[in-house]
Amino acid sequence: MPNVAPPPLYGLICGLLAGVAGDLGAARAELESAWGPVLIASDPRPWEESRYYEKDMGPALLRQFLGFKRPVLVQQLPALKHQAVALEARLALGATRPRPVNIDPGILDACALTLASTKRAGHRSWMEGEIWADITLIWQKGGFLPLPWTYADFRDPRTLAFLTAFRRAILPALNPQAKK
Repeated sequence: MPNVAPPPLYGLICGLLAGVAGDLGAARAELESAWGPVLIASDPRPWEESRYYEKDMGPALLRQFLGFKRPVLVQQLPALKHQAVALEARLALGATRPRPVNIDPGILDACALTLASTKRAGHRSWMEGEIWADITLIWQKGGFLPLPWTYADFRDPRTLAFLTAFRRAILPALNPQAKK
């Protein structure tokens, strides 16, 4: 009889975009309340890769990444994306901009970073409902390798450094039976 392995665990990351630092802080507080404590966070930095969100969010956006302490299962990713969309809507109530914050969850393991998306594309795999899995980066030869469709900010050396640090910090929790 074959051994049945437990389902793999993943590290949960979240990319945030906001027009003001206070909106990043509000989103982080809500996410920690829902998803548990942050293990590692990047410093907020200007996001200049695109003007895609300018109409709804305004110019001069800030980018921040969060890596959470609590591992998740791959099948949780659609629910996490739905929670992120709902939180965006709650944070927009009474705001001066239609969309004060953009929240994009993803999962990371030893091999890849996968983001959740509500947008269909040829390189994305369906998960459930209107949620698609987007393999954004793969880990190869000691570093993250962007793919042809990888967003510019995920190619940025600062983002790659954050993800590498989070990967190093979270991997022991993803495979607790591994020999150290």
